[in-house]
Amino acid sequence: MLIQRIGKGITLVILIITLSACSLFGGGQKKKEEEKKQAEAKNESVIDQELKKQYQMYNEVIKYQKEQDAKLIKESEERYKKLKEESDKPIKGSSEEKQKAREAKVGEEGSGDSGSGDSGGSGNSSDSGDSSDSGGSEE
Repeated sequence: MLIQRIGKGITLVILIITLSACSLFGGGQKKKEEEKKQAEAKNESVIDQELKKQYQMYNEVIKYQKEQDAKLIKESEERYKKLKEESDKPIKGSSEEKQKAREAKVGEEGSGDSGSGDSGGSGNSSDSGDSSDSGGSEE
């Protein structure tokens, strides 16, 4: 019995020594493999970081463009509202006020176009109205 216990103890000691030796020598290879993987991951992470920076810059550009588009839309809506209010105001007034407003708009368009065909055409229509009046007074 004593020999069996001594045999079991020696077997146990041999197993412990074997396991510790495997972990010491075999574990070094695993550590080396892990270090290689980490080095590759670091190299990839540098690339990933650059890609993330570029992606972030791209998102900022898109965000800026959206903000500018929103501002332009708001400004155009405000202009439209102002023009609509201005066009509604003369309609409420008398016909003389309507004519004055139209002539003012035509004058503004003419000065903005700097002598384009549109302002000349509107001037001819008022001249034709004057000629019909003068023609009627001659009769």
